[in-house]
Amino acid sequence: MRTAGAFLLFIFCTFAGFLCGNKEKEKLCECEAFLSLFEYVKHQVDYFFTPTKLIYRNFSNDILEKRGFLPLLRSHEDDEVYMDVWRTSFEACRKQFDLSASQADIVFGFGECIGKASAALQSTNFDYYILMMGEEIKKQRAENEKNIKLYRTLGMAAGALAAILVI
Repeated sequence: MRTAGAFLLFIFCTFAGFLCGNKEKEKLCECEAFLSLFEYVKHQVDYFFTPTKLIYRNFSNDILEKRGFLPLLRSHEDDEVYMDVWRTSFEACRKQFDLSASQADIVFGFGECIGKASAALQSTNFDYYILMMGEEIKKQRAENEKNIKLYRTLGMAAGALAAILVI
């Protein structure tokens, strides 16, 4: 019976380590989802001259949909006054995301550029925020690589220690 309990403890701790590693992967996926949205918005403004209210209509991303950000952006399409929709939408679902403070600032900053300047100035601002998010993704990838290994190793080590103590 003790052996079975020790084995279950080992499995549980190892599983917890893998879950923490997957949480790190989700952070990276969120950044990549926002980068994808940034590039989409830039192309809609630069090439198709899409009105601000309609930019998000045809964009799809599972992560941003599940967190509620895209549905909130789309819900304002029929508003008479269309102001700060990006900011209010992101603030409403901010707790659904695991973005760092700098990543959230990039998301807020990008939204501040939409529809508030000439096309050339918007494009320059979009390029800046796309570059900044790209840099954040690079940092997140390096951090993920280190943290995922750490969480998995710690989970297995804690499980082995707990199993040894039980036996």
